[in-house]
Amino acid sequence: MRIGHNGSSQVEEMLPIELKHGWLFDLFDMSKGKITAPPGVHFGKASRKHSTVFLRASNAILSTKASGLLAFFLIAALPKQGVRRVLVDTAPLLSVAQALLRVTAVYGFWSQSPPASSFSSYGGLDALSRLNKQDLVIISASTSGGLATRLIDLGASAPLVVTLFSLAESLNGTDSPIICDLAYKPGRTFGYLPIENQTQGSCQWCDKGYLLAPLEGDQFLLEKRSVKRLRISKPDQTAEARKLLERWTRRGYFKLVPYGSIAPKSHLVFDADLAIKDDNDLRAKLVRHLRRYAPTPLQIVVLIGLTDATYEGLIADAGLTSIYAEAEVIDVGQVSTMQAKHGAGVLVLVGSLNDHALIRGINAQLRTKASHGCVTYLAAFTFADSKKNLTDLEMFLTYGEHGKETFTFKSAENLFLPWRAAERSSWDDERALLQQIKSESQLAPELATRLDLLESAGVMDGTLFLPGKDNRTLTIAPDFVYLDTEFEREKISQADIFLVVSNLLAVARMGGLQSGLPQTHHQWAQSVYGQVLIDLPTVCPRNFRDYNDAVLRASFIRAASKQELNYAVDEDCSGEVLDVLLAELASWPNDKGDSLPELLMALATGRLQLMAADEARLIANLNTTELPDYLVQLRDAWIKRRA
Repeated sequence: MRIGHNGSSQVEEMLPIELKHGWLFDLFDMSKGKITAPPGVHFGKASRKHSTVFLRASNAILSTKASGLLAFFLIAALPKQGVRRVLVDTAPLLSVAQALLRVTAVYGFWSQSPPASSFSSYGGLDALSRLNKQDLVIISASTSGGLATRLIDLGASAPLVVTLFSLAESLNGTDSPIICDLAYKPGRTFGYLPIENQTQGSCQWCDKGYLLAPLEGDQFLLEKRSVKRLRISKPDQTAEARKLLERWTRRGYFKLVPYGSIAPKSHLVFDADLAIKDDNDLRAKLVRHLRRYAPTPLQIVVLIGLTDATYEGLIADAGLTSIYAEAEVIDVGQVSTMQAKHGAGVLVLVGSLNDHALIRGINAQLRTKASHGCVTYLAAFTFADSKKNLTDLEMFLTYGEHGKETFTFKSAENLFLPWRAAERSSWDDERALLQQIKSESQLAPELATRLDLLESAGVMDGTLFLPGKDNRTLTIAPDFVYLDTEFEREKISQADIFLVVSNLLAVARMGGLQSGLPQTHHQWAQSVYGQVLIDLPTVCPRNFRDYNDAVLRASFIRAASKQELNYAVDEDCSGEVLDVLLAELASWPNDKGDSLPELLMALATGRLQLMAADEARLIANLNTTELPDYLVQLRDAWIKRRA
């Protein structure tokens, strides 16, 4: 019993434990101490644990009242013994430590006032000296209890290792005090559900392509990530590109090389010999370049991607056969072993200049092999992924000891096409998936046929994409705005459509070529604060409602990178893509939905990703829709991948 200030008696009672936890939970929750990562992001902690949630205790101690309250609860949880020093895991907790020291001084709990300092959580353990049994260590918040165990292993006394806020199931069996248990339990009207932690190296969020945001202590400020949409519209196809594509589609000049190990920069290869033979405009431009820029006298001709017969035909048309009769004609592999000729005239004639590194290497060798000579680089066709890279190539090839026009570089035709990313191509992923399914069970006949095609394919023209319903080949519709479909539409191959889409995508990644927009290269890349998604006809969720041509959808899905198809980072985009998938699924029994096989393949290979809730809804609809065996196998492969 205690006597009150007015002489009345007061009964001293113990504060119910659940009331204490409830007060402190309310303080923590109102202070927004539980931080959830934005879609597409997860946290990496110094403990090598990954999670989409972390606890920021510093939010709850932004006032002297809160710090003082925690200090009083700390005193109640500590054993009655002196303390040599006070260590806190993060610097903001020093306010609680100072409040604690003030309380102990006023009430005389400790004979001496110990020093207080921060050791920076897991990051400071290596620098932390051996702990003493009289060291008080205060941990701000924990979701696993691992830090407390590490501190005890370093020599700390378990009763003096105190965790202010815990959302762990246990503290790994230790008897270390917990000031506030944040976890929801039966009978409680408050609390959080347990936080899922993944181990670094086997993290499901890393596997799904979520960006990793590293934490130092409890510090990392996150905002909602912005989503940039690469929007393609008609002005993105320049008049020059339109004319070139009209000339070169329907004629078999372009083929697709499906596997990254073969194609150095682009998935598309250009048959320059065929184009020079058939395309009078291209041949005329090359002949004119030869007349204007080829060195005279000429000692050496380096052919890259062209036959001797094509070269001889070009110089005959240019009237240079007799003048160049004594020139030595070599291929690209012989440059490194050719005899050096000071001041020589050299012509490097390239069919398709799609490997900038190769031509730069030839240039570097010729600077010594033909020092102070006259070197001209002529290409039938040059592609670059941006105007900046095209300009950089021209500067590199022409700059020398006499300035920027020491050497000559000219190309008959140029086109923007995306460089092949470092990641595997969609066809690489498709082949690997089908091989995996085959190793576990018998492939459905449609997938077995597809695997045979992929395993034997060197180049592809009309079989880039999975067929639609009833094995229908995906072809372009009559209303395709990026090519004239009024004539010979049946000759427009899937490779031609992929070529057109690739050009549009390259332009979109540059920022567009519309009037008033910059024509320099923009680095579209994801970060903690931003994610790039393609905003393209038939690929962007916003445009799926307006474009339903299956071959275009397939082209955009195959041409896009995994990053650009990662709709798991944005709730709105994911929902819109889900609507498209559900519409295709609903159309399948009605002899429509021809892009469904390509969409399911993109899901099964992990290229196309949705948010978890949208994936669950899609699975529910897939499981209740009657599908042919080969689509069931793709569905099951995707579900297994998610597990």
